[in-house]
Amino acid sequence: MTPSDAVLDILVQSDTKLCARDYIKKIKERLTISTRSAKKILQTLIDDQQLCYHYLYGTTYIEKSFLRPVKVSQHFTLKPPGFSSPSDLSGVQIILEQGISFGSGQHPTTQLCLQGIDFCLFENQLLKRGQIHMGADIGTGSGVLALAMCLAGLLKCNAHEIDPVSINEAKKNIKLNHLENQIHLTNALFKEDKDTFSIICANLRWPTLKSISSSIYNSLKQDGIAILSGVRPWEKEDLIALFTHIGFVLLWQKDEKGWSAFVLVKKLC
Repeated sequence: MTPSDAVLDILVQSDTKLCARDYIKKIKERLTISTRSAKKILQTLIDDQQLCYHYLYGTTYIEKSFLRPVKVSQHFTLKPPGFSSPSDLSGVQIILEQGISFGSGQHPTTQLCLQGIDFCLFENQLLKRGQIHMGADIGTGSGVLALAMCLAGLLKCNAHEIDPVSINEAKKNIKLNHLENQIHLTNALFKEDKDTFSIICANLRWPTLKSISSSIYNSLKQDGIAILSGVRPWEKEDLIALFTHIGFVLLWQKDEKGWSAFVLVKKLC
């Protein structure tokens, strides 16, 4: 890993936003260098437009820049609004405006979910063709997972979110992708809806996933798919044990930068 990669990795793995002072301190600790050298590396990454300053509620934070398309899986690319895509940019392009709550969809948990959707809907085509498929995105945030599912072929998707800022950002992204007629954004917690969905995405922390595990199972159709992320590696065995116990079969699992994600399919108990 190069010094620049190590510095970017600090930001990716941080659970909180980092102001410049805190970021420089972490760079010093990670690379064992002086404050002056840490500042120089940070400024170089900003000049190269890999990082940028973001002003929020009176504090300036450092974030990954989102000025060009970012390929996050074999078939999904995230791109900022107004970007003219080059002719060699293939696959599904999701327009995403960098927001306050969830940035530009580049957090490892989001990328893992997108890779899980790619695994299900493109690589293995786990949903039967010729049928009407409906999805749900629990805790939609920026709306990126609901967008990905619909752009990959789902007819409809319910996107659940209770944070007002996130709801506003998701509305903008849904409109940017012209999916207002396919994605129903609801300001409500997810409630069990028996045998309704072909696929459910939930990028949430383990305690929340545990509390809604039965609702996810009961809301899926037979052979329905659950794509879960937001779990730390030391929590994944507990998640697999619980979801297997209630009737799921694990199809895919991946770890990335301190996070874990899963694709599970519903089978009869």
